[in-house]
Amino acid sequence: MKKIIAPIFSTTIIKLSLSLSSSLLLLVLLYGVASSMGAQAQANRAATKNSTSARAAQKPDTSVLLNLALRQPMLAERATKSFLMLTRNVLTFRSRSQLDESLTEFAVNLAKLSAGAPTNEIRENYALLEQLFDEFKDIKSKPVNNESAALLAEQNEELVWIAQKGANLWLAATKTDRNELIATAGEVRILTQRLAKLYLFRTSGIRNKVVSNDLKKAEADYRVAMQRLLNASQNTEQIKQELALAETQWLFLRGAIERLNADQTSILQLEHVSKTCDNILSVMEKVAGLYGQIKA
Repeated sequence: MKKIIAPIFSTTIIKLSLSLSSSLLLLVLLYGVASSMGAQAQANRAATKNSTSARAAQKPDTSVLLNLALRQPMLAERATKSFLMLTRNVLTFRSRSQLDESLTEFAVNLAKLSAGAPTNEIRENYALLEQLFDEFKDIKSKPVNNESAALLAEQNEELVWIAQKGANLWLAATKTDRNELIATAGEVRILTQRLAKLYLFRTSGIRNKVVSNDLKKAEADYRVAMQRLLNASQNTEQIKQELALAETQWLFLRGAIERLNADQTSILQLEHVSKTCDNILSVMEKVAGLYGQIKA
């Protein structure tokens, strides 16, 4: 009996071992296939995420381009103001620096806005703006006197108008509550430089027939735009603090304007008006940036 049982038992063990080996091999193969499929799925997800990120990176935030468009009329006003300051010997080093910086940034922004224009109308507007700017930027090579300032004043009006039209078209193409606030902050920035420019016009005897009404309109427009920002429900605590700072600077500006009205040729009061306008501009740059961080 023992001789018979042993071979049968050995055969059974061998068969069982072979069966287990086959099962283990099958499990290994299945694990390998599953791992491969999992790795492929993960790679596909990563590729999809990267592709989405790449598309997002290729498509710039509309608020960024809108902000650039809104800077253009402000830069045109600032360049004109800076040249006028040179003619009156007001903060000459600062004025020369601002003139150069304004013209350089205007050219850089113009290229970006032309390249990113979402409609033919906007592209055509910036093509016209480029032609006007080619003439306007030559002011750097002209003599610093009232004759040059009077010529620049005429060029300035058209350049600002077309630059503002471009900003309006950008806003219409990318309109959201957030972008409306950025545009209003941009309007205040423009008005800070326009006010300083107009007081320099008055002192220089440029555009005498209209400068008084232009000043009244600019001051009224400033208050309307600021009130819209102060009343905005989207204002964060940081934005409220910056707007409060701008309001304090406005009080300083009103004081400087009153003193300038009493002595319209005062170099000191022209300095105070110009500096305070620039202080408000700096605050509103921050405000526009903070509105850009709000979810659209």
